[in-house]
Amino acid sequence: MTPQRGTEARRRAILAIVARRRVRTQEELVEALEQRGFSVSQASVSRDIAALGLGKRDGCWVLPAGDHPQADPLLERVRSHVLALREAGPNLVVLMTPPGEASAAALALDQLAVPGVAGTIAGDDTIFVAVASGHELRKVARHLRRLLAR
Repeated sequence: MTPQRGTEARRRAILAIVARRRVRTQEELVEALEQRGFSVSQASVSRDIAALGLGKRDGCWVLPAGDHPQADPLLERVRSHVLALREAGPNLVVLMTPPGEASAAALALDQLAVPGVAGTIAGDDTIFVAVASGHELRKVARHLRRLLAR
């Protein structure tokens, strides 16, 4: 995964992380961002938290009160772009998107870090999802289908 830059992208990632899992400390948030390819300091994360209006509930960071529970922008990008999914061979899942949308959906899928996925390759309207192990293909396909369900 290529290191990402930019405050806006980092803040979208923070919202996605906080929406998907319990994060208790800024250090945990820094680690989660690093796993998504961001090189970030705790000071930057602190500024981002303030700018995003995150609060704490039960010791964990939470989205601002006005945000919807399903505020994961990465997941929404994948859901809004992927039209179809099919298994293709022992280590490959193929996702179809509207023309020109595959790259954005593949990047979001990579950032979601789906278990069992080795990586993605995106064309114009097709994403090849490489499954790390052939015996995990159906498990990964089921997981992706659940992600795509609204």
